[in-house]
Amino acid sequence: MRIGIDVGRATSTAVLVDEAGRVLAEAVVDSAPRTGLCVRRALAALGPLPGPVGAVAVVTDLARRPPRPRPVAVLRIAPGSHAALAPLADWPEAARTALGGLTGVVAGGSAVTGGSLGPLDRDGVAAFAARARDAGVRVFAVCAAGAPARPGPELDAAAVLAAAVPGASLSLSYETGAAGLRERESATAVNAALGGWAEELVADCRAALRSARIAAPLCFARDDGGLVSAEYFARHPVIATAPASGCAARGALARTGLDRAVVVDAGARSVRCLVVRDGEPERSTRLLPGPFGVRLALGAPEIVETDGAEAATVPATVARLRERVPGADVLYTGGRAEAFGAPAGPGEPAAGDREPGTGGPDTRTDPRTTVLTGAGAGARADARSDAARPLTGAAAPYGHRPRLTDAARYAAGADCRIEVEQVISAAGRAELDQSLAAVRDHALSRCVAAGAAPGSVRIESLTHAPVAYLPAGVHRVTVRAAGAPASGGTP
Repeated sequence: MRIGIDVGRATSTAVLVDEAGRVLAEAVVDSAPRTGLCVRRALAALGPLPGPVGAVAVVTDLARRPPRPRPVAVLRIAPGSHAALAPLADWPEAARTALGGLTGVVAGGSAVTGGSLGPLDRDGVAAFAARARDAGVRVFAVCAAGAPARPGPELDAAAVLAAAVPGASLSLSYETGAAGLRERESATAVNAALGGWAEELVADCRAALRSARIAAPLCFARDDGGLVSAEYFARHPVIATAPASGCAARGALARTGLDRAVVVDAGARSVRCLVVRDGEPERSTRLLPGPFGVRLALGAPEIVETDGAEAATVPATVARLRERVPGADVLYTGGRAEAFGAPAGPGEPAAGDREPGTGGPDTRTDPRTTVLTGAGAGARADARSDAARPLTGAAAPYGHRPRLTDAARYAAGADCRIEVEQVISAAGRAELDQSLAAVRDHALSRCVAAGAAPGSVRIESLTHAPVAYLPAGVHRVTVRAAGAPASGGTP
């Protein structure tokens, strides 16, 4: 069995599923300021569990409770450039100020094909470390030119920084971003700034699991699909700052059997619309606003968000998105779906059967499950704890309120997933095949590091294409790997 928990701004949902993905129990409670308390309440509302839990997956957006970024020292390893292209030069002023604005450039790095651009300026790295230490900064983001093809300069610089600043926290760009230097640098700096938020979130959720006596691995949903372990999330939080709508969209498609749709995620405070093709949310190929207002290129789903108070504009947004997928259905997910005239979904009660004033089903005479939602749900959960128990007998495969629990239900059954992007250079077909095999092996190893059970990892997709503006034989390779979360270990 596995548990998925979706922590939203107004409500938090929890779903317990069996090995086949069928819902065994579900709960919806009021959210609290701290994520750990939301997790604790949701688990308590599920009631006694019928057996051991294999994994717990948490879905939550950074925007639910925006953190204060940690001061970060950003080091670029590359030849010098114009001031307009300096580290963080294109960032909003408020974001640069929040991170402290400490940046530096030292010689070294590699060409995009992996050829060396010169030796690493170790003395320059040591001097930058001293500047950061004197400024009280112990968090570093390191980005070297050509790092996806040749990460050695970043690793060497990290060794110098660690020796000069004991206990330093290091984010390296070859582990984080895409091939482009500036895009990768921005993602790495944001990743470093989010480290404190991620560590606090992991500790908070682990404490909630311990209080519920659940000894299962803890995972977090990532923005572009799938899960990563708590340890991987703590090191790479930038990949998991806005997963909620993507998870909800995937959950909505799973329960309807569709593979393409325009999905409307109607939450308590905002409405988010996105296009899904071939079962996956349409990913952006351009820079999108990310944490602290920094524009990032991490392949996150492209989402059109509307303030909840301006819901009248949603039909026009949906119509515009449907033009990109002619003939696609419109699916609704989230607690306010009925406000847009959405019909009752699979397993949902008709409008007349919902508990007055809450929008949820009337569970007062339902012996199988308790679903609590709306204002005061947390208090009702405490008052009626004797009724909060798992489903018994034949459970509805998607629960009794599927739109409310789409994101949690998806997370409960999702695999761990990673994506690796590299630029490789090969003189001929034999060398290309060898290089592709190496990238595949690297992706499988990264997937295990992200929490997947070694025996379950597999390649989901591999694409490669020549880079038109570079010499013949240079290819951009993207590999996605996935595997079931490993059972056992530290919760």
